[in-house]
Amino acid sequence: MSDSNQISNSDLNIISESQLKLAGALVLGKRLPKEERAAFFMACDQEAKDPTTVLIISIFLGGLGIDRFVLGQTVLGLLKLFTFAGCGLWWFIDLFLIMGATKDINAESAYRIYCQLRD
Repeated sequence: MSDSNQISNSDLNIISESQLKLAGALVLGKRLPKEERAAFFMACDQEAKDPTTVLIISIFLGGLGIDRFVLGQTVLGLLKLFTFAGCGLWWFIDLFLIMGATKDINAESAYRIYCQLRD
């Protein structure tokens, strides 16, 4: 009854640290003991940013850098604010890249929480 989406224990042992940093919360949660998983998933849900919400913020307020401030990227937010989003060019490019950036930040956040629970 093995599902192709399930990760076996042997697969968990061959994942490198750099791959873990990019892994989602589900992969990292399976590496934790069962008694710590609930706390891990709750912490990940509290810190995760919704990519769709960030995209909507980017559409309407991305020219002011608000989307980057929401993601915690203060320096990029200030650069977008002071350059008027690169005269609109940076805003347009971010419309295509912001959802991926949000997913990367969520993965980094999950990895940070994973490392805190593992120690």
